[in-house]
Parts: sequence; C-alpha cells; structure tokens
Amino acid sequence: MNPVLIVFKNMKLRLLSTLLTVASVALAAALVIAVQTLERETEQNYTQTSVGYDLILAAPGSRMQTTLNTMYHLETSTGVIPNAVYLAALNDQRIERAFPFFVGDNYRGVRVIGTSAAFIGESEPRVGQRFEMAEGRNFEAPFEAVIGSRAAERLGISVGHRFAMTHGVAEIDNEDVEPHVHDEYELEVVGILSPSRTAHDNVIFTSTYSTYAVHYHDPLHEEEHSHEEDHSHGDGHDHENHSHSHNHNDDEHGDNHGHDDHEHEHISSQYTLSLAEYEERVEKLDAVLIKFNNQAAAIQLAGMLNMPTPANPLLARNMMRDPFFVYKDELMAVIPAVQIQELMSIVGNAEQVLRAIGWLVFIVALFGVLAAIYNTMEDRRRHIAIMRSLGARRSTILSLILMEAGFITTLGCLIGLLLGMGIVGSVAPYLADSAGIIVSAYAIEAQQFVTLAIFVFLGIVAGIIPAVKAYRTDVVTNLAP
Repeated sequence: MNPVLIVFKNMKLRLLSTLLTVASVALAAALVIAVQTLERETEQNYTQTSVGYDLILAAPGSRMQTTLNTMYHLETSTGVIPNAVYLAALNDQRIERAFPFFVGDNYRGVRVIGTSAAFIGESEPRVGQRFEMAEGRNFEAPFEAVIGSRAAERLGISVGHRFAMTHGVAEIDNEDVEPHVHDEYELEVVGILSPSRTAHDNVIFTSTYSTYAVHYHDPLHEEEHSHEEDHSHGDGHDHENHSHSHNHNDDEHGDNHGHDDHEHEHISSQYTLSLAEYEERVEKLDAVLIKFNNQAAAIQLAGMLNMPTPANPLLARNMMRDPFFVYKDELMAVIPAVQIQELMSIVGNAEQVLRAIGWLVFIVALFGVLAAIYNTMEDRRRHIAIMRSLGARRSTILSLILMEAGFITTLGCLIGLLLGMGIVGSVAPYLADSAGIIVSAYAIEAQQFVTLAIFVFLGIVAGIIPAVKAYRTDVVTNLAP
C-alpha cells in the first residue's frame, strides 16, 4: 500500500475541490512572493546606488527632489549653481572625487545627462561595481555621448547613431504642443554601457559642455560652427537670427538666447581644444556629486551650508575659511543616505500593508485547505474503515490526511512562486521607466524558500483537524451496512 499513491487518488477523486484549494494557496503565495521581491529589489536599488556618494550640492529646494533627480533621474532640478562649486570640489583635499551634473533635455523620452567623462570611468553605480563598456568607448570630445544599455535597447540605436536633443526632461505627449528640438546641435553615440541594474541604464550621458552649450549657446561653439558653415557653403551670406525663450529643466532657469532659423549643417567631430578646455567654459550646473575621504567631513560641510551662520564671531570666522562658504547662499547640501532612508520608510509602510494583505489571503487559503479536506471526511469514513480492517494503523490514517494537506499546499506554493515572479516581471518595465528601479524578477532568493516552507508547514497544521477526525474513525460502525 503506497501512501503517496493513495493521497493522489484521493485528490483526483475530488479534483475540482483540490484545484480550487490549490489556486487559492497559489494566489496568496504569489502576492507574498511578489511583495517580498519588490521590497528587496527596491531597497537594493536605492541603497546600493546612494552609498557611492556622501553629499550632493545643489540649488536650495527639496532635498528628496534633488536626490531623485541626480541619482535616479526622476523629478526635475531645483535650479542651477555656479560651476565654480565643482572646481572648488576638485581642489579640496577633503574630497576623494566629485562629478558634475547638468540635466534638462531628452531624446525620444530618454534623459540626456551632462557630466564628466570621469563619472563613466571612475564612479560606482552599485557598491564595488564600476561602469563597463559593452561597445565603443567613453566620450572624449564635445557632443559625443555614451548611452545606457536599457536606453539603447529601448531606442534601438547603436554606436555611430546621431541625434538632436529635445528641450525638457520628458517627451511631450500633447499633440497641440510642438516640442523644441535643438536640431542645430547634434550628438553622436560613441559607446554603449553594459547593464549596471541601476537607473543609469535608462539615460544618455554626454559632457557638461554639450548640455551647457545647447542651453546657453556658447559663443566659442557658435564661432566654430559658423566657421565650418562658411567653409561648407562658401556663399558668405548672413542669416537672420530670431531670439526665443529657452528655459532649462522645464522653465526653471529662464535664460534667453538666439536661435538660428537657418537649417544648420551638423557640427564637425573635430575640435580645436580639448574637452577639459571646453568644459572650463561651463558656468552653471544642476548639482555636484561628492565622495569624501571621510564621512565626518561630509556632515561638517552639510552643517556649514544648511545651518545659519553662527552669531559667535570666532565660529563665524572659522566657517568663512571653508572654500564653499562663499557659495553658502546659493547651495543646499544633501546627504543621499538620509534621503534614501526616509524614502524607504515611506515605501516600507506601503509594502508592509501589502505583505499583511498577502498573509491574510494565505490564512484564508489555509482555511480553504482545512475545509476542503474536512468536508470530505464523511465520504471517506467507509474507505478509512476498510483500510483499518486491512491492517492500516491509526497513525497511518493520520499521516495520509496530513500528507494530502501538505501536497495541496506545496503544489499551490510552487505555482505561487512562478506566478509571483510573473507578476514582478510584468511590472518591471514600468518600474524601470517611472521609478528607475531595475528589478530582477526571476532571481531566486533564500528568503522565498523560507516563506514557502512556512506556508507548507502551516498547510500541514491546517490538516490536523480533519486528520484527527480520520484518526478517530470507528471501524465497526462504518463497516456496518
């Protein structure tokens, strides 16, 4: 007498009831697994991306907005700060490395980020992990660009692709509004990054000079461009310039500049100066990401910039010696780790509610397991009595019922695991585009198996009541006609 075969035959005899019970367990397990996966991936994405930097220097405003804008490419900039802040950071002995950020345009909905070539070469998008090139090289001249892996896949472009940026940080969906395309400035993709599983996979990187020149029409670039046109056209005609309003980062900066009505030829990839010399002409940035030699210096600088200048003359004089003090009224210091902790507390509250709902659904499913087996006990009395008369012990009958409850729960949990992964996989593209969270939907973690093991154990516990009823079945009474 094979116990497993007996259990499966009992389940087959009540197929509809078994399937409904398995489905309820699967739905509960899927919800809990999906919430656990999203919680884990969200926390890893936000915390591991932020630990590479101790401080963000930006224009006064929302600290959370600044963190999301610079590190996760969400929201908009709080304003501009002098490029001299970045130069001061490069020359500060307390600072290990610093990276500039200039944001404000997009290409077909993908943000274009102005930064330094060192950001691609030296920064860590995740803990202990640097950017790697899947194809091509880092940008080395103005109007060269490096694109994230997911952005390249989404846009369907490769190395050598040329494009013009559109004003603003997102595509304009309103058909009545004509987007302003900077077609007089063309960028060339020279490299594609390997996947980093961060928000950086969703954007395009170029030099700060490239983004600055687009917004403020740098005279040096205009002269070079005009010189190239003179050689190209050779007609010597002057073209009328019409000024237009151009606001960086969706009307936040408000700088007006001229725009040539004439259809320009694309700029040459040959420049008379090095990229560093062009970047010296940049006057404004959105933010500076800073990594200090020690975190105490970061906290000290944040306090100096964010807190009022003390009335004590001695303290005030000591503070004035700091190279960043001169920019105190123009800057806000943001500690990203603090902002991420605050963000995770907000996200964590929502996830706790979803997790609690998942467990409540599972408890309901356990009652379903109990009811499905218990309601069949009346029909099983004679079968159990026959088994007992053939030599089966009470303990054997007890174990058969518990095995059935365990099989139903295990099958539901396995289906729920796959279903939960499918749920996460279906929302992963939306999370990547809207929140910059790159989710590994099909990564199996030990926590998932611990959760499913708890589910199976509770399912077996739910089978105790019908098992005890089967254990107490009277042989003589149930064999009588």
